[in-house]
Amino acid sequence: MGQSRSESKLMTAREAISRFAADGETVYVGYLMVPHALCHEVIRQRKRGLTLVGASLLQQATLLILAGCVGRLMTGYLGGALRSKLLRDLMARGELKYEDYSNQSQTLMLMAGALGIPFIPTRTFLGSDFLSDKCVNHPHGWLRDKKYQLSQCPFTREKVVLLPALRPDLAVMAAQRADSQGNVQAWGALGDAKWALWAARKVVVSVEEVVPTEVIRRDPNRTIIPSFKVSAVVHEPFGAHPGAMSGYYDIDLAFNGRYGAWDSDEGASRQFLEEWVYGVKDRREYIERYVAKLGYEALRSIQASPPFPPIGTVDYAYSPNITAGVMRL
Repeated sequence: MGQSRSESKLMTAREAISRFAADGETVYVGYLMVPHALCHEVIRQRKRGLTLVGASLLQQATLLILAGCVGRLMTGYLGGALRSKLLRDLMARGELKYEDYSNQSQTLMLMAGALGIPFIPTRTFLGSDFLSDKCVNHPHGWLRDKKYQLSQCPFTREKVVLLPALRPDLAVMAAQRADSQGNVQAWGALGDAKWALWAARKVVVSVEEVVPTEVIRRDPNRTIIPSFKVSAVVHEPFGAHPGAMSGYYDIDLAFNGRYGAWDSDEGASRQFLEEWVYGVKDRREYIERYVAKLGYEALRSIQASPPFPPIGTVDYAYSPNITAGVMRL
């Protein structure tokens, strides 16, 4: 039975991940507005055998890998891989399979999935080692001849690369706001998020604010994905921390500096997971622990000014001067 237009899709992170994330699925886990709170919940629920996809996989992906949730990667970049012996060892032992693409090619594959086409042509990779047998058939991949196909443009006869469409089972993302029905609005740098959200079969989004539908309708161009494509909305202030959320808070460099060794040291990794993921039941407890350990001023120092923009405004936080930083609708 279909969901009525007025039915609320609001739920807790625990409920959303329990209902819509399953072992063995292909999952997009955000890019520039990273859903750390949702990824922490995936770890707490001990999901296993996930394939992570996206143009770039950052801190959240590394944590999911080290927590044992991930078996495979398809990406152009993995944050922490160069400095993390833990990640390199997992790859070398074949415990972490990977298909190496580029930021552009992964975005194009998600675009094809969003458009409902089976593949997409591109000139990317031509003249590069990406097309070599060593790269395509490396021992830690799995796609082999399904990674790409060489072809010819039927109009110009130029050589092109055909990339398969990518349709994740689930996309999780953090955004600025949504209404209770699931109309999600986001602004600022989005990377490949638009295509990933449209390509995915299920979508779970955490938002800083839940606003009336009238606010959404007042500025519809900011709606990155409409309600009929969204499975769940999680009201999760600071849901992207320690990453940034445009107009709300900046990257928490002090926090990352204090706990920066977790991705390269096994003991530090276990300690970080125990303290900041398993040791709290939800994002509220996470923020309470942050304030208790680092102080409220540390939290306030990363927030935009004012810390919570009036409902119905769009804040990019470009300037501490509110008249320069906030555009009123």
